[in-house]
Amino acid sequence: MFFNSPFKIFALTGICLFIGIAQPDKVRADSPLTSTDLAIAYQDLPIVRLAQQEKKVQGRILTFLLGNAPNDQKAAVINALGTRFEGQNNANLFLVGLAQEKRIPLDRITLNDLSSSDRFVLGYLLAMDTYLELSPLRPNATDDLWGASPLELISQAAFALPNDFTVHFIYALVQGQSDFSSSWCSIYLAPNLVLKLFPQPRRNMRQDAINSAMDYINLYRPNCEK
Repeated sequence: MFFNSPFKIFALTGICLFIGIAQPDKVRADSPLTSTDLAIAYQDLPIVRLAQQEKKVQGRILTFLLGNAPNDQKAAVINALGTRFEGQNNANLFLVGLAQEKRIPLDRITLNDLSSSDRFVLGYLLAMDTYLELSPLRPNATDDLWGASPLELISQAAFALPNDFTVHFIYALVQGQSDFSSSWCSIYLAPNLVLKLFPQPRRNMRQDAINSAMDYINLYRPNCEK
């Protein structure tokens, strides 16, 4: 099976970096992370509605993200938290909560203390917090946790969870955000590649959420036809 070799999806996704025609900068209020609405398909979950109201990882939202909920529901909550042009601090709040739950001093927590799902949550939160630059928690840090970029964190989760569609789909969206200033074609290609690799029965995300995201992503298709 294809996913017996998880490196392949990263190799194929990486190819998308070099496909397409470079585009001038576009206002990033309209971008893969800010314009894909996954939460709309999870409005039946009170925690998603709460995230849309509070916009902050605290209380019940923090407890939910630290818990054993499916990754698609966690993704919907993170998506519902949204983005802010001036940036947010939700990834740091999650890590503080995780350290407290594990009873590890914050300055001693390492990447090894995070499960694959934790890395996914932290990476997606960090991508939403820093969507303009996709920066690490501490830009000048050299260690593998505080210095890790959102893409690095989510790629680690995807490698460890080769059959988790949600993780790979979010990875593709964050990759598209990273490519936003250089290749609009790759914004279209990466998520569509994930859809091809995961037939519908293997997708652990609600179809309405996928459709909502792809309604935006498919707008970039003409950039692959030039």
